[in-house]
Amino acid sequence: MQKADLEQLEKNPVLGPLPESARNELLEDSLELELPAGTTLFRQGEDARFLSIVLEGRVALVGSSDHKDETVVEFFQTDDVFIIPAVILELPFLMSAKTVEDSRILMIPANRFREVMEREQSLSLAVARELGRHWRLMIRQVKDLKLRSAPQRLGSYLLSLADTDRKHDEIELPEQRGMLARRLGMTPENLSRAFSRLQSSGVQSRGRLIVLSDIPALREFCAYDDLT
Repeated sequence: MQKADLEQLEKNPVLGPLPESARNELLEDSLELELPAGTTLFRQGEDARFLSIVLEGRVALVGSSDHKDETVVEFFQTDDVFIIPAVILELPFLMSAKTVEDSRILMIPANRFREVMEREQSLSLAVARELGRHWRLMIRQVKDLKLRSAPQRLGSYLLSLADTDRKHDEIELPEQRGMLARRLGMTPENLSRAFSRLQSSGVQSRGRLIVLSDIPALREFCAYDDLT
């Protein structure tokens, strides 16, 4: 691996707390993949043979049904680790993973990860913290789906990308609108209507470029909070 990648992993929330010797052991048989946008990293139902870390880029976790319906469950970006539960429990993946943009992914063999975790308390604690963070992300999603309207869910997502300490900001959507709609539990048509509804709260959109001209008004409309 490149020196910059090794330095980046020293700050990773899961690998960073490890002693250098243990971290090197995990990296010994690991693979680094350079993948173009739209590549399927693994499929729902496959055995969890590797733990994945995003070195660079963006990945979508995608769930599907027997009726071939598909939804985006979550996005992961640089430094994020996924999917830990399947690796620890030695169970199949509940979702597929697809790159949203050109990405570099570190693949750590699952059996090696479990071996090191069993004897390294620092890794066990780091994994527990990461699982706790992911649980809170899931609960926040559930709350958004149950408590917020479609325009409020969209507005909250836009605010999560913006500097909410400012009164106005410009952001760029990191994914295509169709994929964003699935992540927010909408159809593309509902997403377009949600953008139109947010115009009165200062939201203007031109493709992926989004202008938030009145962040306080948008926060009030969405009943937005900064809880993570």
